[in-house]
Amino acid sequence: MAEQPETTHQSNGLKIIGAGFGRTGTLSLKHALEELGYSPCYHMSELFDKPGVDAQWDAIVSGEPAD
Repeated sequence: MAEQPETTHQSNGLKIIGAGFGRTGTLSLKHALEELGYSPCYHMSELFDKPGVDAQWDAIVSGEPAD
C-alpha cells in the first residue's frame, strides 16, 4: 500500500460527494480519496458499524436538517 501523504487536507466543510449505487466502486473511491488525504470519508457500510447513524439517515430522508 502506498504511504500516507505528508499533509492532510483541512476540512472546512464538505469537499467532495462521490455518490453511486452499490457494487459500482464506491468503497474503492472512499479508499482512494483517503489515500489522497481527503479523510475522513463516509461510506454507507458504516451504517453497520456505528450505532445511531441509521437514525441520522432516517432524519435526512424525512427532510429534517442534518449536520
